[in-house]
Amino acid sequence: MPLIGASGTAAPRGVFVGSAPPACGASNLGTRVSRRALGISSVFLQGMRSSATPVLPRAGERASPHGAAAAGLNSCLMEYRDKVRALEQLNQQLEEQIRLCLDRKASSAGAWGPLRQEWEDVYRQVSEAILDNARLMLQTENVQANAEDFKDRYENEQPFRRAVEEEISSLYKVIDEATLTKAELEEQMENMRAELRSLEQNHEQDVRVLYSQMAGREVDEPDAPIETSLDQILAYIRSHWEKVTERNRAETDSYLECKQQLSPEEEQVEALKAECNDTGCKIQSLQAETESIRKRGLENSLSDARHWHDMELQNLGSVVSKLEAELGDVRGEIEQQRRDYDTLLGNKQRLEQEIGMYHGILDGEENRFQPAEMPDPSGGSEPTEAQQALCDLDLVLLGSTCEVCRCDRR
Repeated sequence: MPLIGASGTAAPRGVFVGSAPPACGASNLGTRVSRRALGISSVFLQGMRSSATPVLPRAGERASPHGAAAAGLNSCLMEYRDKVRALEQLNQQLEEQIRLCLDRKASSAGAWGPLRQEWEDVYRQVSEAILDNARLMLQTENVQANAEDFKDRYENEQPFRRAVEEEISSLYKVIDEATLTKAELEEQMENMRAELRSLEQNHEQDVRVLYSQMAGREVDEPDAPIETSLDQILAYIRSHWEKVTERNRAETDSYLECKQQLSPEEEQVEALKAECNDTGCKIQSLQAETESIRKRGLENSLSDARHWHDMELQNLGSVVSKLEAELGDVRGEIEQQRRDYDTLLGNKQRLEQEIGMYHGILDGEENRFQPAEMPDPSGGSEPTEAQQALCDLDLVLLGSTCEVCRCDRR
């Protein structure tokens, strides 16, 4: 049994309990069990260390207070000893459990090899996965950089593409103009060919007329004497055909000379035709250019006119809106003045009616209180206070001659 002991004032001590067998291949392992961990008090340890028997009173001695205290102390010591024995048994059980646990740990220490190998394999796979992820991220960044580069190149190529499209559209316009010019030139060539054919026909007709004129001439033959000898007849025939040959040769020479004279004229005609064609082409090109310039000028004039008309319409619209606003204000003022005038006119009529009523009342009162008094025909009588008040009221409200005393007090 292990020794467990300590004093009440000393530092806590502990013992190593249980160890793994050396045959397991592991290092000696132990567990330090303190007395506080076991719940053993210093009083219990003192009771365990005490080897003396409990002090009992003798039989012949009288019981004294000290003896009673000693008996109580002995009973306490017996209880403490029983508790210590129970704790020792518990300590043995705990040591056995600790030893079994250490044995299991020592036996399971050899099973770390496959787990370590598996852990290394998993770690290697995780490392490879991390490297693959980094490689994929690098490839993704490269692809994104290439995509941005292609996007920048695409955006940079867009102006060139638009410029090329505009140039192609302008070339299409040039092709259309060239097609129109070609059609016009072909038409001119057909007209020139027709004219050339007509000139050839006229030339052939002129040649035929010349041939007919030359064939229709009468041959001047001298009156030859009638000869009877053969030599004279042969000489006459020879001289006749020699004359005919000379005449034909002369006609042929004149025809050749005429033809030679006509050939430069034909060359001049061809040159003039070529010059006419060139001039016609130039005229057509100038006409096309003139038409295009005129068209552009008309378009520019039309756009300027539209712009000017739009500006004028905007200005006129603003002026019209301003005038409409002013007209609305004037109409509102006129309507307000008309309502004010109607109100003043109604007030004036109502006041005139009230004044007339007051005049009637005052006249009645005067006639009732002064029946015998007659008015002075000379008009020198002074108006009464009531008449004076009515006169003042008429003057203020109506601004006219008083109707009571007929005096003008403006």
